[in-house]
Amino acid sequence: MVRNKKIVVIGAGSAEFGCVTLLGMMKLQGLHGFELVLVDIDEEKLKAITALAGKMNQAWRADMKISSTKDRTKALPGAGYVMLSVAIEREDLWKRDHEIGLKYHITHYAENGGPAAFVHTCRNLSIILPILHDVDALCPNAVLFDLSNPMQRICTAARSFANVQTLGVCHQITFGYYLLGLLFRHELGLSFPDDYRFLWTDQGIEDWFSTAYSVMNRFEIKAAGINHFTWMLAVRDRKTGEDLYPQIAALRKQLPPTFEPLTQKTFDIFGIMPVSGDCHLTEYVPYTSDAREQTWHRFDIQFYDMEWGKKKREEGWNLVRDILEDRVGLDALRFAYSERVEHIVDAIANNSHAYEEALVLPNKGYITNLPSGAIVEVPAIISADGATGVLIGELPEPIAELCRRQIAINELTVKAFLNRDRRLVYQLFAIEPMIQDPEVAIRLADEYLELNKKYLPQFE
Repeated sequence: MVRNKKIVVIGAGSAEFGCVTLLGMMKLQGLHGFELVLVDIDEEKLKAITALAGKMNQAWRADMKISSTKDRTKALPGAGYVMLSVAIEREDLWKRDHEIGLKYHITHYAENGGPAAFVHTCRNLSIILPILHDVDALCPNAVLFDLSNPMQRICTAARSFANVQTLGVCHQITFGYYLLGLLFRHELGLSFPDDYRFLWTDQGIEDWFSTAYSVMNRFEIKAAGINHFTWMLAVRDRKTGEDLYPQIAALRKQLPPTFEPLTQKTFDIFGIMPVSGDCHLTEYVPYTSDAREQTWHRFDIQFYDMEWGKKKREEGWNLVRDILEDRVGLDALRFAYSERVEHIVDAIANNSHAYEEALVLPNKGYITNLPSGAIVEVPAIISADGATGVLIGELPEPIAELCRRQIAINELTVKAFLNRDRRLVYQLFAIEPMIQDPEVAIRLADEYLELNKKYLPQFE
């Protein structure tokens, strides 16, 4: 299928988008000459990002036709590719969702899995579902790239729009390479303190991505599962093809005990390394959720630092302003880490049959012991037809069972939202592994819905 060389970005008015995705698109030769339409409801931020895009376009001679609008229905007709990155009051509501769980003695990350993921999904679907309807009606042959969380559940909802191929793009595979960097640190010549641990700080993020990208040049991970809950099924040396998995059990004993202790313990139990790190692993297993047992603290889970997140966003805007006012040059963006969406667009547009290590898409027999049609995360081949997952076969059965429970919760979440059915909300909370008491399931569901009735009036 030949798609129009038109990219529409919905939710473009963010410094992160400007400093990462724009940079990748402008510097990628295969996208030069494309049309780029930026969409956001925040007029001031949209104006700034559009100006930044123009500056990049000129500097890198990308020859893009750039425009912007607050009205997505004006942008979407004829689009070949749509990027979606939107959320409602991200940090403030995330913090509140987490704190409500604590009232019921549930300690959880509260983003993609666990009780709070239900309300996080529904809030975002309240603004995303109308966008999906417009994409379906105005550019039905477009490929839609979702970068919004909870990605697993957003993509489950998007699956009902048969005319639109939706792909979730997530960078979490890089955390797997970060883990490999720690495991093979002596062989790779990498230095970490004996008490090293990941923290949500500037240095922690720099360690993560700089380590990951250096390790990617040497090793290759084959991972599969569901988003933020994938598992290393194979690790190979890119040059020799050597299977490195047998070394991981021995090297794991040399890891700093302070580094991702829940990931280490889970590997000890199942013999398979989780990819996503402790923060996201806690979203899908109940091991650290009982606040009375204090396992969250015992495993030293690093909850996302909301104030740090806000500060980084403000720093991003300061950088955008500095570039636009010529106080710093565009080379200040050289350390920005791409989400790789632009590479996937390039591979589709140029039919390059490129290999992507992790994409979120419907299961068409890729993982044979997970439900057909369920949203999974697997490697994929990218061509003019879009993305085709790589055949994984069976996941180890205990891992598959953990994934199946989450898939059932995902499906119920979307069904409850679409049908406006509070009874289904109670059911999905009743099968949530972090909830031990059916009375708590009902009370917690009711409290989340009551506090979010501004966004979810359909459940009243």
